[in-house]
Amino acid sequence: MLPTLLKDYTKGILSNRNLWFWGVAFMLFWLVLGAFEFSQAVPRSGDALLSFTSSWYGVIALYSLSSLAISIAYTIYYASSALAYGFRYTRLTPASYIGTLMGSSSALGVVLSAIMLVATYGLFSWRFGTALVPSDPLGAVAVSAMGGVFMMGFAMLLVLVVVNYVGLRSINLVTFVPLILAFGLGYSQLLSSMPQWLLYSSPYNAIQSLLYLAYSGTPAPVEFTNPTAATLDWPYLVVSLVAWIAALLLADSVLLRRLRPRQVEEGRQI
Repeated sequence: MLPTLLKDYTKGILSNRNLWFWGVAFMLFWLVLGAFEFSQAVPRSGDALLSFTSSWYGVIALYSLSSLAISIAYTIYYASSALAYGFRYTRLTPASYIGTLMGSSSALGVVLSAIMLVATYGLFSWRFGTALVPSDPLGAVAVSAMGGVFMMGFAMLLVLVVVNYVGLRSINLVTFVPLILAFGLGYSQLLSSMPQWLLYSSPYNAIQSLLYLAYSGTPAPVEFTNPTAATLDWPYLVVSLVAWIAALLLADSVLLRRLRPRQVEEGRQI
């Protein structure tokens, strides 16, 4: 049952045209702008080019992962009534359902981030006329998998709060919260110096900084556009991200046990 559910969820999300447009095509558009428009003042030294390329990969891959959260949120939303009955009258349990989504979201996170990794390497190497090879592609895969699980856990939390307590008319607003936070926090680290405690405590900035590290091979600076700024210690970023994932999955498991059947039509806006 679980392998079938995992396959169906993964296939269903991959067939979502909105994910491919907003999570891939739209992000590739921004990568093109980063490579050919926003790179005019970048010094033509090897370290500067690699830092600039790594910062764009970290930001765009984060945005792409956050778009995955929207697709996952709607998937959970439309399945909420069936899940409420399934937990009561079938062998499906909240733990097995969460495990299935973890496997699916981690795989999807790797797919999206890998596309951004290849595109970043190709576009920025072409733009600068030198091979800007990622330092640790396997590290990027690992971070992307964790990022996918985080986005799943966060999206599930938001949907379950809406379904159980707030009301389904808020679903369209709530599903975009992960993307809004990604744009705000991700772009802030790109262009400004944020407090280190905020960067360590923010899962979004942890994902972005770890992706920067995986591409460049050097610790992420507090401000991506200022490579001479103070750097972040990657073990603390990993611990922060894992702690967020664990907390979200625990909260999700509690809320899933309290899931109530609701009619999807309640979410329609009149």
